[in-house]
Amino acid sequence: MRFVFLPGMDGTGFLFEPILRLWTESTPPIVVSYPSDRVLGYEQLQSYVVSLLPVTEPYILIAESYSGPIVARIAATQPPMLRGLVLSATFVRKPRGWIGDWSRMLIGSYLFRQTWTQVIAKAILGWQGLNEEQIKLIVGALEHVRPRVLAARLKEALDVEAFEDLRNCRVPVLCLYAERDLVLADRCHELIGQANPRVKLVGLDTPHFLLQAKPAEALHEIQAFVRSLAQ
Repeated sequence: MRFVFLPGMDGTGFLFEPILRLWTESTPPIVVSYPSDRVLGYEQLQSYVVSLLPVTEPYILIAESYSGPIVARIAATQPPMLRGLVLSATFVRKPRGWIGDWSRMLIGSYLFRQTWTQVIAKAILGWQGLNEEQIKLIVGALEHVRPRVLAARLKEALDVEAFEDLRNCRVPVLCLYAERDLVLADRCHELIGQANPRVKLVGLDTPHFLLQAKPAEALHEIQAFVRSLAQ
């Protein structure tokens, strides 16, 4: 079984480092990185991801935050080798946490310039209880991506619609959600459960960056989910 990790809004794949340090599977996972220097919408990224998926061996898609709609749409096409989905702190329809539709007009490249990232992001992440190492990892990942690319991804995420895609998913789904998420509203994981009642919902006592804050707990849940597939 191959595991394919799809990143959050940064798109770098760097933020999977904490959980990959604990990885015990004999087969190395595939960590997808999105282009950091050009704007690609959800449809383009879906095609990009599909081109990287295994074609002769079974696999599980693990999607963090921004990538949730992408794996839902892929699953709806019922790829023959797909065996399951793991959704981490993500959404399938217009997330509305403290960043809501009302603020969409304020989103621009300036929000992700290095000065803002260093000051504002560090303050917000520290307020959510992340430690210095975790904050450095997240801020560093954001600084690898062009500000205009991050702004475009954030805008598109606020308008995304993949509810029906998840409803049409035929493989088992594990949804890990952060119980102290200040980026996504509670309705995000609730909608995932409504879209597909077969989804296993598991809450962890973390802020939005779930795989970074509690990698061991998250990996434990993923491993239990994989064992259930074998049964």
